[in-house]
Amino acid sequence: MCLPADPVEWAQQALGFTADPKQAEILRCNDSRVVVVTSRQAGKSTIAALRALYLALRHPGSLIMMTAKVAAQAGELLLKIAHFASELGFRLRSDGVNPLSLLLPNGSRFVARPAVQASSRGYSQARLIIIDEAAFVPEEMFKALSPILAVGAGTLWVISTPYGTGGRFADLWHDPTNGFTKFALPAHDCPRFTPEFLTSERRLFGDLYFAQEYLCQFITAGIQLLTRSQITKASITNPDVVHFRLREKTRIYVGLDLGKRQDHTALAILELRWQYGEKNYATNKIAEHPKLLLRYSARLAIDTETTTIPGFVRRTLQRFAPNTADPTRTDTLLIDATGNGHTVVELIRKDQIRARIIPVCLTGGHKANFLKDGYQSLPRADMVNTLKMLFEIGHIELDQDAPGFPDMERELVQFQPSGDQQEHDDLVMAIAMAAWQAVKDCPDLLQPGKK
Repeated sequence: MCLPADPVEWAQQALGFTADPKQAEILRCNDSRVVVVTSRQAGKSTIAALRALYLALRHPGSLIMMTAKVAAQAGELLLKIAHFASELGFRLRSDGVNPLSLLLPNGSRFVARPAVQASSRGYSQARLIIIDEAAFVPEEMFKALSPILAVGAGTLWVISTPYGTGGRFADLWHDPTNGFTKFALPAHDCPRFTPEFLTSERRLFGDLYFAQEYLCQFITAGIQLLTRSQITKASITNPDVVHFRLREKTRIYVGLDLGKRQDHTALAILELRWQYGEKNYATNKIAEHPKLLLRYSARLAIDTETTTIPGFVRRTLQRFAPNTADPTRTDTLLIDATGNGHTVVELIRKDQIRARIIPVCLTGGHKANFLKDGYQSLPRADMVNTLKMLFEIGHIELDQDAPGFPDMERELVQFQPSGDQQEHDDLVMAIAMAAWQAVKDCPDLLQPGKK
């Protein structure tokens, strides 16, 4: 079959489909990695189906894979392809192996699968993989699909309406360095929407819903703890140098979240530092304002031997040990002693690490309490909300050059207070513990207006 070199021209001639300008731009894209964020009902599935069928006809023997959170959703995309194939006069039949599949006379086939990692590992050399409604597809599925493209130099299309600010789809859209070609298809670029309909939807469902479903905006809407803009605003390079007269007030706060069988042991170091502010000419005093700075974060490999953790903590703290100019400085180490964490607490105490050691047991309660042997109970919600307030007030900064910053940033973006995020939350727990104790020792950190 001889096809036009332009897929937009082919769709018009063969199927009578006239793409609007934005659809045409997406349909013509030959780049190997494409992410499309779209409004509801903007024609994304139609464009994906046309692109898939065009490639299958142009390259005989191709494998085109479609996946979504559930099989029925991926099957809807397959139905669109089958509809177009039927219009071209092809007899519709499956490949004889996969229940949701379509085989063309030239040997190209389409396979629709749910986003289940184990069910996608047997495929290879895909010409095109389409991840539909990708905002709802788990991280593991992205990892399972990527190798299928390697040998055949295939193409990956990731398309979805936004859903929150976390997850791999949001990461792909916001990362400027990942090499993906990006298209946005908001409702106002779709000529099939009338202004009256959009006005009605906004009035009926509210601004946040409208912004997410029709304007292609990634809205937190109570799902994530922090917005991307808050994290971006707090992320800095070249932190201000502390005035030499205020260096003796610097303190180090360390949070150590102990991993279980499927979690990392994570450590985060916050530096409480002071800066001069405005001068009170009545008293002739210069104000001093505190702020927290992320200096270091790290995750140990899952199933790291418990006995190696004290050495890791000691070596890390030595990197930030007080110098001769700060002989009285005492650093603070909070250790998550929930569950079997008391074993690590005892090992660290025996290691004689130079720090004030506070073992904490995270609870679902509403009040922190002192327990025996120096332990404290710490409500998880209180700890997490303290971290949130620090970001909202602007009294915490993240040094982008600090070790472990990319992992910390990713966890913060995806962290949900409900615990339903796809990413680990070990570093968030570590920084939250350190921040909670810093605020307890220095309540001025939560005073608004002091930045």
